[in-house]
Amino acid sequence: MAQDFHMEDGLDDQQTTSEEERRRYSRIGTVSSTPSEPTGKNIPQKRCSSADTTSFPQSTRTLRPHSSDRQNGSGPDAVAEAMKPLTDEERRNWKGWVELESDPALFNFILRENGVEDARVQEVISLDTEMLAELPQPIYGFIFLFRYRDEDDEIEVEDPPKCPRHVWFANQTTSNACATVALLNIVMNVSEINLGEALASFKQTTQGLKPAYRGQRLSQNDSIRYIHNSFARRMDMINADLGLQNDFEKWEKSKKNPKRKKVTNSNRKKKKDEEESGFHFIAYVPINGSVWRLDGLQRHPVNLGASGDDWIAVARAHINERLHQNDQDDIQFSLLSLCKNPLQSTRQRVAENMKLIMSIEQSLDNMKPDWKAFTPGDEVPKLNELHEIFRLSQELIDKAKPPASALERVQLASMDPSSLIKLHEELLRDQMALRGKYMVEEVSIGQENEQAAKQKQDHSPRIYSSMKAIAEAGVMKEIVQDIRERKDTK
Repeated sequence: MAQDFHMEDGLDDQQTTSEEERRRYSRIGTVSSTPSEPTGKNIPQKRCSSADTTSFPQSTRTLRPHSSDRQNGSGPDAVAEAMKPLTDEERRNWKGWVELESDPALFNFILRENGVEDARVQEVISLDTEMLAELPQPIYGFIFLFRYRDEDDEIEVEDPPKCPRHVWFANQTTSNACATVALLNIVMNVSEINLGEALASFKQTTQGLKPAYRGQRLSQNDSIRYIHNSFARRMDMINADLGLQNDFEKWEKSKKNPKRKKVTNSNRKKKKDEEESGFHFIAYVPINGSVWRLDGLQRHPVNLGASGDDWIAVARAHINERLHQNDQDDIQFSLLSLCKNPLQSTRQRVAENMKLIMSIEQSLDNMKPDWKAFTPGDEVPKLNELHEIFRLSQELIDKAKPPASALERVQLASMDPSSLIKLHEELLRDQMALRGKYMVEEVSIGQENEQAAKQKQDHSPRIYSSMKAIAEAGVMKEIVQDIRERKDTK
């Protein structure tokens, strides 16, 4: 059962277990074998299963088979129960967190549902400068998924500086929440991102808390947890509950037998080979001139050094170092970037474009009132049209700040009406191009929403019903035998 933290600013950091115990019992669970959509790269097609750094949250027993069924491996009623479609009420009331795939569409859905519209997650194919330049700019941070092992706890710096006040960092205090923790550890530290009402309020109420208590508030936030679990299936929840139950039983057993035999390096290697490690999300983000590694499983954030003119170079060096620590035959990772939403960038450019057009038209009205007779007749979009297409208001246009180079061009042409008319026509063509780009991005978001809707569909009940019908018809044995014979002939 999860412990409820209450904290005052003056309290010292207190842990329910020692740092050594925290590391010992913060295990990475078995990675789900559910594949994600192929990407063509050597990326783990699995979901992240992460550790519980502080306490064990209460699980929902109604989503789990009865203990007797679980022990003897039987129980058709329990199987049928597990195959039932998950209701929205059950998902909302469940207190656990499910594993998430490293899928940009999924992360973008979580962002939008949390009210963040001006940031977008993009997959990073390569850390090469040319490839990164193809991503929407600016890049606010990276979300790095890698294979996590127990030795990674030893990487943590001894007695690191405590989390500074200007860094919003939350520990991961419940299993499987690392994806949302990493995502929020970035967006909460980027002043340019409009968090939306819900996340802005959450940030304000947790700003003065220490990372562990901040993480506990995050894990207990019903809205954030429900959005994280949007794609959960009943079996995902059952697996998460069983994992927590196993962790809790091991934890209780370890309390009764606290003395352990010292583990040698050879035994450690053997144990690592025997047990499958899980995958874990962490974040890299520049904050106030420094690059920070924000790992929810570590007690404090790690300052990687000054960002300089290229914070990505600092993050790249650390990510490459992390990859080189893996075995040569086990280089599995995924990298996502959090960028400015292209829709927002395009909307901003349209606003700048319209401000320049309006400035030119005002100058032409003063210099040559009949100037429109000398133009091809292309009309400037009306404000209501701009609002319908780009959600652009007069206020946004007035606040727009066109680039200095564009203002200089207007200034140079300001003494010649023909030059102004020519520049006016050019700006109108630019706006048409921006409109096309904006529509392409809207189509992309629509496709992501369709993909997210498909991922929400749980086909397990239908598959189970079909398999059950085949078995009851008595043809299952023949099908299995036919499959074996086909396999043997190959």
